[in-house]
Amino acid sequence: MCSKIYFWGTGRLAGKVIGKYIAIEAIEAFIDNDTSKQEYMEKPVITPVALTTREYDAILVATLYRKQIYEQCIALDIDVNKVIFLYANFELVDVNKNYALAERVLGKEYVQTIKNRYHVIRGVEAFDKPFEYCEGCSQGGVSTQ
Repeated sequence: MCSKIYFWGTGRLAGKVIGKYIAIEAIEAFIDNDTSKQEYMEKPVITPVALTTREYDAILVATLYRKQIYEQCIALDIDVNKVIFLYANFELVDVNKNYALAERVLGKEYVQTIKNRYHVIRGVEAFDKPFEYCEGCSQGGVSTQ
């Protein structure tokens, strides 16, 4: 088990994880960009910049701002191999860049089918309703796995 764990996020999502999946005693400090926050759950709150001078085994991120935090980690030279994103950890990217061309070649109707083919909505326990939706799945496209 890791001994120096920092927790990025001081909001509702953090509260859903701490005490259930990780003990508050295991956390060294919380990380937040809001410099007015000094303490959360009786632990110190530090800025991401302050983290760069500390040793850590893992950083748990409990916020929906994954992209911004990932970019901030890169900019601050924080080892992203030690960062665990608990929420918003999945990104679906359409590799098609020129739908105007696709419409000229295939027509609008089929292009709309292509655009929607891998439409996925992934709920998280943050909303107390984990689900996935995918076009073409059984049970009306909803999976509660």
